[in-house]
Amino acid sequence: MAVSTIRFRQVDAFTRKPFTGNPAGVILDSENLRKVDMQNIAREINATETAFILPAESEKHDLKIRWFTPTQEVELCGHATIAAFHALAEEGRFDLQIDEPQSFLVESRSGILTVDVEWANLRPYIKFTLPNPRFFPYPGDIRYLCGALGLADIELSEKVKPQITDNGYCYVPVRNLDSLETLEPNQHLLRTLNERHDLNGFAVVTTDTGELEEDWVMRFFAPSLGIIEDPVTGSANGPMAAFLWENGFLNPDKKHFSFRASQGEYIGRPGIVNVNMVIRDGKVVIIQIAGEAVSVMEGSIRLNRHSTSGF
Repeated sequence: MAVSTIRFRQVDAFTRKPFTGNPAGVILDSENLRKVDMQNIAREINATETAFILPAESEKHDLKIRWFTPTQEVELCGHATIAAFHALAEEGRFDLQIDEPQSFLVESRSGILTVDVEWANLRPYIKFTLPNPRFFPYPGDIRYLCGALGLADIELSEKVKPQITDNGYCYVPVRNLDSLETLEPNQHLLRTLNERHDLNGFAVVTTDTGELEEDWVMRFFAPSLGIIEDPVTGSANGPMAAFLWENGFLNPDKKHFSFRASQGEYIGRPGIVNVNMVIRDGKVVIIQIAGEAVSVMEGSIRLNRHSTSGF
């Protein structure tokens, strides 16, 4: 049995305050890790996602990133990407230096992604361009969906019905903040809906934010991915901008939009996601999420490797 150690960080994303926002594990040196190692590390760290940084496979790109929940590898993760590039900037990897912005081409299971590292008050400020989503009508019984989420039918938005994206997110607009605060989802029923409609998560959201500065407030549930409730979900808040555009809630004459989204308040981990969107010829061409992060933990994990096959 071979024993090795691997350094890890835990970074809170979409916040500047420790113990808020969304915690992510970050492994900056993953070149020699197998998939089984990554899954074991993600399970041990037990954050909603852990990001693993690897060398790029193509000379045209800068690096590769993989994301794991405690139970499986996923196609995309916003907050763990913000966390990973915060850690890279703190360590000065890739010649990252304070007040010198850089742009990266990142290989991932979702394709080649663009990540920009800028600086605000000597702190890294990370911008991450997401794949453009496509929206479709929710394919199932909306009353069953409401029951699984702990919603009454009357709490749903009167202006737009639930919709799903091509990456398996279900967007459920509700009337106001009271409906968000009192949510009590049935995790078993949500898993049933996940399997029935090939879904990955449920984004319950309202734009009726009262006196808050934010444009919308969201809660996100993904029990099939091992996530009972995600504190702050970048990959769900980004497409929310496109959801508003596609459903006619935005000024059709504007070409550039900036939004501020809130999530995590109801579980004691508040965070803010900044969302930028560009429209060209009536279509969404760029969706970008952005935010800050703070490192809260560092350490090492001992790997005991048996001589079994893996990849």
